[in-house]
Amino acid sequence: MRKIVFLFTLLLCLFPAIATPLDKNEFEKLRNEIRDNYAQSPHTALASLKDQLSSDDFTPDQRLVLLNYKAWFQLEAKQFSNAMKTLVTYKHLAEKSTKQGLMYGYYNILAGVYIKLDLHALALEHLAEALKYSALLNDDIKNQTLSNIGEVYFALNMLDEAEQTFRRYIDYLDKANKPLDTVIATVNLAKTLIAKQQYSEANTLLTDIVKVIELHQFHYLLAEYYLLMAQIQHAEQHYSLALTLINQSLAIFTEQNLIIDQHKARFELAKIYAAMGDNERASLALSQITNDDTRNDDLLFIANVYEFESQLFEASGLNKLAIASFKKHSAAEKELIKRQADVNLAKALAEAETNEKEMQIAELTREKQLKTQRATAFKNLALSVAISLLIICIGSIFAISNILKRKQHLSNTLIKLEKTQTNLIEAQKIASLTVLVSGMAHQLNTPIGTATTAITYIAENLQQLEHKFKSKTLSATDFHQFIVNAVEAQQLVINNISRVADMIEQFKALNVANSTDKPMKSFELKQFINKRLETLKDYFIIEIGYQVTGDEVTVTSSPSVIGDVLKTLLINAYEHGFKNVDNALIAVHIKQERYSVIITFTDNGSGIDNSIIHDIFTPFYSSNLGGNHLGLGLNVVFNAVKYQLFGNISAVPCQYGACFRIDLPIDAQLSAKEHTKAHQSLY
Repeated sequence: MRKIVFLFTLLLCLFPAIATPLDKNEFEKLRNEIRDNYAQSPHTALASLKDQLSSDDFTPDQRLVLLNYKAWFQLEAKQFSNAMKTLVTYKHLAEKSTKQGLMYGYYNILAGVYIKLDLHALALEHLAEALKYSALLNDDIKNQTLSNIGEVYFALNMLDEAEQTFRRYIDYLDKANKPLDTVIATVNLAKTLIAKQQYSEANTLLTDIVKVIELHQFHYLLAEYYLLMAQIQHAEQHYSLALTLINQSLAIFTEQNLIIDQHKARFELAKIYAAMGDNERASLALSQITNDDTRNDDLLFIANVYEFESQLFEASGLNKLAIASFKKHSAAEKELIKRQADVNLAKALAEAETNEKEMQIAELTREKQLKTQRATAFKNLALSVAISLLIICIGSIFAISNILKRKQHLSNTLIKLEKTQTNLIEAQKIASLTVLVSGMAHQLNTPIGTATTAITYIAENLQQLEHKFKSKTLSATDFHQFIVNAVEAQQLVINNISRVADMIEQFKALNVANSTDKPMKSFELKQFINKRLETLKDYFIIEIGYQVTGDEVTVTSSPSVIGDVLKTLLINAYEHGFKNVDNALIAVHIKQERYSVIITFTDNGSGIDNSIIHDIFTPFYSSNLGGNHLGLGLNVVFNAVKYQLFGNISAVPCQYGACFRIDLPIDAQLSAKEHTKAHQSLY
């Protein structure tokens, strides 16, 4: 009897008293308190939310609102991994809610995290999902989401799409009479036009909107106006006026103590000084950014600053300083990649943990049903309670044991993932993995969708033919028209399936990391390149000249892979650079280092815009996307150089045409052995 009383008391302790949810007015008061805390700082708001979320005084929908606040505050506090975990919990609960519009918060905040981490392709994907759910809310949220999509388009250099989106948003705001939002959207549109080099239109737009800015005293946006006008004057080489505008912008940012915006203004100031040839003042402006301990946490911006500083030092002949700045640039990029990997890992682990909890809940539910069935078989109430409590204790022990085992399994998995993560960071592949998958899906979607439509069309025509046949209204003309339609649809299916097959063959070219069918041998590099370029003379419609200069180096490598790399670079120059060039010329220079050889491949074509020079090796990135251009050529070249030749390739800014630098080991067989040994040591 004592045992029964003890177990009954334990049951009362394990299950808390049923709480009464807050009513509408009480919950609205709580939300106002949360907003007041956020006005102080995101960290203050998070501290208060921690205690509130531990309470059971909320309905499921009220808890979702609080989780939405928490994820947003974590994003603002740059606690990206924690924000991912909160969002996974939020999504799990929102999917069970009858209010489908609650899913908007998940996709919108998740896109915000990806934007902060410079994963704009992922951000665009999730904003598109958010836009679907915004239709369930209101027009303001829907159009604000469109504006966010426009900013992501701008970051992805999809300038035409960004311009259309911003113009659509401005049309909506004009009708809604929202001057602040209208000014912000117009500033974004002006940025887009400047990026498209439509300076006159951007100037007119800004000249019109500055009247509204001054009327409403939007001081921050006035500084943005000066900054954009300075960029226009810089582009048109009106350097004196550009400097005046930059300093006006900087004065407002300084007055309002906006450190991040001050840095961005000084970066533009450094660019103007560099364009004027005043490298000393440009370096001074950059040092005010790099020496500031409170500088912003935008790693991509910091990486760009150090890269520009490195180029500036190099142009001034300060090679040691240039190398030091470039190392800081690389460190910032690696830290950004690591941060991206950490956040994605946190999301994956949170989803795994959520799925694990779902399994545990299902298991406990089954146990509860079993206990209920067994309890009804007993007439004695005291005995049935005792048996039920005993089953609960046993089930709890089993569940805890199972949780500990799975926790250990997840811990072991985490160790393996961290080792893999290190390897991914060194290879710098983590940032393009998602782009690769979404790019393949995007490229395959059109031909597959077309083929599916054609097959559906045949089925519909066949159904109509069958109906006419059964109703005895089928004529020879109907039957002949069906045959014509079926033949056309059949040809459409065949063409698109062939297109899919061609795409898949090109996708296969991406998998060069584990290729072992390219033998290595020793050969004279300069002599080989001369012969290889000679065999390509008749490959193109136009006549292309070749110059091979530099050192004659004996290398041990794979000549077939080197030949394929040169061929791809030449095709790339032909298709993208030589469209409007009369005397096409390819120049290859070879320079021997101690343990490596540097091949500089240069053409006199139209060149590569500096704004996209870091994106050209990304899968599916192309300035001429469409037709047979999948944007895979330079990615295949990158993988071939990296994993088959064990070297590195990069696009180098140059005054005329495009320039690629290829660093290869003199002895690739030795590099292959070292790479294999290092890879095995991780496991």
